[in-house]
Amino acid sequence: MTTARSAPRVALAHAAYALVVHLACLVALAPLAVRVLRDRGHGAWIRRRLGDRAVRFPAGRPIWVHAVSVGEVKASRPLVRALRERFPDVPLVLSTGTLTGQETARRLFPDLCVFAAPLDLPWVVRRTVRRVDPRLLVLLELEVWPAFLRCIDEAGVPQVIVNGRVSESSFRGYRRLSWWLPEFDRIDLVAAQDETYADRIARLGVPRDRIHVTGNLKHDLVGAVDREAARALGEGLGLDDGRPVLVAGSTHDGEDGPAVRAWLAAGGGEAAHLVLVPRHLDRLKDIGRLLRKLGVSWVARSECPPGRDPGTVLVVDTMGELETFFALADVVFLGGSLTPVGGHNVLEPAAAGRPVLVGPYLETCRREADILAAAGGLEVVADEAALGDAFARLLGDAGLRERMGAAARRALAGLQGATDADLRLLSAHGLLPGSPLERPDESATLGGFPGGGNAADAAPTGPRTGAPSP
Repeated sequence: MTTARSAPRVALAHAAYALVVHLACLVALAPLAVRVLRDRGHGAWIRRRLGDRAVRFPAGRPIWVHAVSVGEVKASRPLVRALRERFPDVPLVLSTGTLTGQETARRLFPDLCVFAAPLDLPWVVRRTVRRVDPRLLVLLELEVWPAFLRCIDEAGVPQVIVNGRVSESSFRGYRRLSWWLPEFDRIDLVAAQDETYADRIARLGVPRDRIHVTGNLKHDLVGAVDREAARALGEGLGLDDGRPVLVAGSTHDGEDGPAVRAWLAAGGGEAAHLVLVPRHLDRLKDIGRLLRKLGVSWVARSECPPGRDPGTVLVVDTMGELETFFALADVVFLGGSLTPVGGHNVLEPAAAGRPVLVGPYLETCRREADILAAAGGLEVVADEAALGDAFARLLGDAGLRERMGAAARRALAGLQGATDADLRLLSAHGLLPGSPLERPDESATLGGFPGGGNAADAAPTGPRTGAPSP
C-alpha cells in the first residue's frame, strides 16, 4: 500500500533518516566495541542483525512474522500455531529484534526458522527482504521502522499489524515526528487489541477502513502450561509440603523488598513458600544483597538443594519458567505494578486459575486488570502494607483463594477469540493462501471501529499489485 505523501517529501525524509541512522551507528561504535569485548555473544547478535548468511530461509515465499522481544514472541504463539495448522504447506519464518526475544523464540518454536530482524538501514533491510522473499509480513503490536516499511512496500509485499497497540507515550512520540517518519499509511491492514489503540493508530495515519478490532492474542494463551511438568518442578524444589506458595513474578527494582517484607509480615516461611521471579536476570546480585540485608536466607532455583527450608526464599535465575511457577502458586503478586513500569500480563496467572495481586501502575494492562477485578479475580494493592494484608488474608482463607482463582479463569475465558478473528480478517482481505476475495459472514469479526467499519463490512483490499511506492 503506497504512501499518500509526495515523492519529494518521502525522498527527503528517508534521506535524512538514513543519514541520522548511519551517524548514530558511527557514534555507537566505541561503546559497542567495549560491550562486545565484555560479551562476545552481543557481537554475534549485532552481526546477525546486519544479515546472517548462515540462516537458510525456506523456499516457497514464506509468511514472515516479526515479534520484537519476549512479550511479542509469547503473544505470537497462538497465531503461529494456527497458521501452521491451517496452512501446513506454506513456510513460516519469525524474526526478533532482541537477543532475549531470539532465545525465547528458539525455545518456543524449535523447528521454525528464527532469525534476527535487520537493523533499519536501507541496504541491510533490502538484502534481508530479498533473501526471505516473503508473501506476507505480519508485525506484532506496532513494530514499525521507516526503512523496513518502505523496503517491504517496494517489494510489493502486503504488511499487516496484528495485536495492534500503541501506548500513550509512544503515540506522543510518533506524533512529534509525523511530518518525517514513519509512513503509517503504507500498512495494508491493522487488527487492533481494542478501540483505544485503534483510535490512536488511526490518528497516526493508517486509514480507518483498514483498522479492525479483533482482541488481544495474549488472551488465547490459556492451557499452555504442562500441569504434570509443574507438579514435577514443585517436587524437585520442595514446594510440595502442603504450605501455600506465594509467587512474586516479573518483579522490577523497588518491588523485591516490598514483596519479601509483605511475605514476612504475613508469617514468612511458617505461613508460605516465597518464590521470587525477577523480570531481568541481571538484577540477581542486587537481589541477593537486598535479601542478605533483610536477614533472609535464599537460594537460586538453578542451585536449589533437596530438602530446601521453606523459610528460604527461592529466587528464579532461569528463563521461560514463569508460567509454570504460576501453575504452582496459590497466590500471585505480579510486578511492574508497584513501581511506575506499567504492569505486565495479568492474564498469565489468571489462566492458571490463581488470585492475582497487583500494584496501582497498570498502564499497559489496565483493561484486563479492570475486567479481572470486576469479576473478583484480581485485587489492586496501593503499597507494601496493603500487599502484606492481602497476603495474610489469602493465606488464611483457602476458600477465598479458590473463589478468586475461579473468577479470574472465567473472566479470561470471556476475552478469548482474537486468533480466529485475526485469521478471518486476513482471509477476508485475500492475504492468506486460498483466501476468497468476497464479503465475509457477519460473524467474521469480534468488533468494529467507529467510522472505520468491521471486517464484515469493509471492502477487501486483496493482495497488492502495481509499481513500487515512492
